Amino acid sequence: MIVKLPVASLRRALLALALGACASLASAASTFHVELDTSSFASTGWIDMQFNPGGASSPLAQVSLSGFTGFGDSSTAQLVGNAGGSLAGGYTFVNDDAGGVNGLFHAVDFGGKIGFDVTFSGAADPGAGFGSAFYVALYNQAQDALLGTNDPTGALVLLNWTPAGAVVPTMLNNTIGTSVSAVSAVPEAETWLMLGAGLALVGGVARRRQRAA
Repeated sequence: MIVKLPVASLRRALLALALGACASLASAASTFHVELDTSSFASTGWIDMQFNPGGASSPLAQVSLSGFTGFGDSSTAQLVGNAGGSLAGGYTFVNDDAGGVNGLFHAVDFGGKIGFDVTFSGAADPGAGFGSAFYVALYNQAQDALLGTNDPTGALVLLNWTPAGAVVPTMLNNTIGTSVSAVSAVPEAETWLMLGAGLALVGGVARRRQRAA
């Protein structure tokens, strides 16, 4: 026996489908584009990028890096902790290595712009005491001096992933041009398809009811 949903119930179900698709858009991971102006530096150097927990109670989270510009030979990549990937396919750091340090040390080409995209994702846990921090620093070719900043931490960029699941950029005391800009999330094709199908079906139900009346 086939059980047919009442029109009102079907309409509510389809609206729920559409709203669910919208909710998935709202909960998309936060992505930022980071750019460093190294035009005042000569030759080559190194970039240090890390994503580390603020404490033992930090919720599990990760960052994904992509869209690299100004990076040198991929064979120079040095990974530490729970970090993996490649320059071609992107890198991922997870904040759960027992040593507390997760990141990448990589050669870069000075004299122009160094850039990349960083996407945050992970547990949103307002009850946790500490979040996690993603930071970027530059070193000279000899790897014995930090460049481009007067900040005591040596960092050029600091992005804090909070226990509530939000990202808070912190601008530091830099001596070179540094920019951090939010990148709008691009919905997956399946999400748009689900949203469009749900709204179309809701509209179809409404039109049929109008004709029946």
